[in-house]
Amino acid sequence: MGSSRGNNPHENMDKIMDRLVKEGVNQVYVVGGDGTHRGANAISREAAKRKYAMSVCGVPKTIDNDVAFIDKSFGFDTAVAEARKVIDCALIEADDAFQGVGIVKLMGREAGFVAMYATMASNDVDICLIPEAPFSIDKLCKAIGDKIDEKGHCLIVIAEGAGSEHFEGVDLGTDPSGNKRLPDVGLWLKDTAKTWWKEKGRQIEVRLIDPSYQVRSVPAIASDAIYCSNLGSNAVHGAMSGYTGFSAGRVNQRYVYVPIDDMCDPSIKVRVDPNSRIYNRMVVHTGQPDLSP
Repeated sequence: MGSSRGNNPHENMDKIMDRLVKEGVNQVYVVGGDGTHRGANAISREAAKRKYAMSVCGVPKTIDNDVAFIDKSFGFDTAVAEARKVIDCALIEADDAFQGVGIVKLMGREAGFVAMYATMASNDVDICLIPEAPFSIDKLCKAIGDKIDEKGHCLIVIAEGAGSEHFEGVDLGTDPSGNKRLPDVGLWLKDTAKTWWKEKGRQIEVRLIDPSYQVRSVPAIASDAIYCSNLGSNAVHGAMSGYTGFSAGRVNQRYVYVPIDDMCDPSIKVRVDPNSRIYNRMVVHTGQPDLSP
C-alpha cells in the first residue's frame, strides 16, 4: 500500500479504467478521506457505465476523525496516544524554562478532535485551541501570563487549523490535492505571545513542538489493530458478496456498509461543537478561561 497526493482520478479516469480492465481487476479497495472516496465513487460509476463487473470498496481514513456517519476513524486512538507522549515532552520543556510556555501543534485542519482528546488524555494541558472555537489573542496572552504566575509555566495544545480568524486575507495557495495551505499557527503563536509580553516588560520563554506526521506514523495500539482487521475483513466480505460503491465503517458499534455517495455529501460537516458536553468537559479539564473574541 502507498500514499499519494494530487493524483486526481477524475482527470485520469479513462487511463485508470483502461488499466484495470487490461489487468482483469474486479475488486478495487481504497483507503482515505473525502477526496479518495470521491475518486472511488467515480471509478465505481465508470465501471457501471462500461458494464464492467467490478466491486469498488472504501475504508474511511482521516487522522482528523471528520468522516461522516462512522463512530471513529481507524488510527485516531493511536494518534491521540502518541500526541499525549509529545505533550509530556512539552511539559518538561515548559517547566524547565524560566517563565516557560510549551506549545504543541497537532493535526486538525478544520476539526479539532485530535487536539481536544489528546488534551483530555493529559492532566497537564492548560489551554487547548481548536479551529471550531475562535479566540482573542489578547485574552489568550493574558491567560498565559496568569498560568505562569500560578504554576511557573503554561502548556498549550493547538490544532493546525486553529486561529484562522487571525489570518484573513492570507492566501498560500493549495497543495497538490487542492487543499488550502495553512499558515503555521504554532510559529505565529510563539512569536506573537513573546512579542505581546515583551511590550509589557515581561520576558517569556516559548518552546514549540510540532510532531506533525509523527503522531500517525507509529504502530497501531491494540484497539486500532483490532478495528483495522475488522474493517478490512468487512470490506472484503462486501466485495465478495457483489456490492460496490460502499465504504466499510462502524456506526453505533455495528459494522455496516455506507454508500460512498452519502459519505461524500459536501453538506455534511463533522466538527467539534463548542456548545457540546465533550467540549465543555475539556474546558473544565484544562481550567482555561473564556477566550472567545
